[in-house]
Amino acid sequence: MTGYSCPFSSALQPDEDLVGRCTHTRHMEQGLTAPTPGGRGFRSSRMEPIECRDVLVQNALFTGDLEAVRKHFTESAAVNLIIESKGDELRWTSRKLGLWSLTYEQELTAPLHITAGRGYLDCLRHLLLRGAAVDFAPGGKTALHEACAAARTDCVRLLLSFGADPKTVSEAGYQPLHLCKSPASIQCAQLLLQYGASVNSQTEEEEDTALHVAARHGLEEHVQLYLRHGAGLEAKNEEGQTPLNAACAQAHPPQDMERYYRMLFVRGPSPPGSSWLVLVQSVRPVILQEGVWSVWAQAEVGQGRGGA
Repeated sequence: MTGYSCPFSSALQPDEDLVGRCTHTRHMEQGLTAPTPGGRGFRSSRMEPIECRDVLVQNALFTGDLEAVRKHFTESAAVNLIIESKGDELRWTSRKLGLWSLTYEQELTAPLHITAGRGYLDCLRHLLLRGAAVDFAPGGKTALHEACAAARTDCVRLLLSFGADPKTVSEAGYQPLHLCKSPASIQCAQLLLQYGASVNSQTEEEEDTALHVAARHGLEEHVQLYLRHGAGLEAKNEEGQTPLNAACAQAHPPQDMERYYRMLFVRGPSPPGSSWLVLVQSVRPVILQEGVWSVWAQAEVGQGRGGA
């Protein structure tokens, strides 16, 4: 812990169990790095993970209290902390006497992740300037993953300017671009591609590309963006679906039908007899009559009806 202290709480302490649970922490082996505002530069001293149990510190982070964050995270204080927080998913757990109960799964996070995921830009900047490791991933994902999932454009921009890796893979097998799943995340996707994200990268388990994800969620602007950057139209995921198949396999409300129909044509005119044209011709009547996409259209193309 050379050069760092934890003056604000006796509840901050190294925890061997947490250290063992940390994944994707190769930066700890190489030294923690954080660039200066004017460019990439200084290297902070090597640190082991520190668990934070201080309620005041956690409250400051979760509420975005900049004054309190500045008070707790001074130049001499440790900034790469590990915080165990309640996750979003419930799971069955068994404690004493063989009794089972549903409890929220506990997740490991860090100050950078909390502020980035909640859009606390000033707090995030303060932590980065205090030397927070930008690619620190105690719970298997980085702050950039969190910011993209929450569509926090300003936080994504700041993290990337401090050297966050746009291609980093989470423990679940996702790159940040795969987490741009809402219309509000379009600028996040633009920034990731601007900083070198691969538009054709695939998730490790499902083998989805960003185009699969955008098509599945009906994100017309994302689809157009990815196609402009060379996204592969014929890329297949683990289930053998192309991005178009992924879009057609989802049920969507009637009010979205015209938007989804337009999305089919962002590629431009298809040659006569192509699978794209057959699929469009098969899907459109179903959309107009029933207001939902039909997996039937996917089967039509999969059986080779109509040529191509």
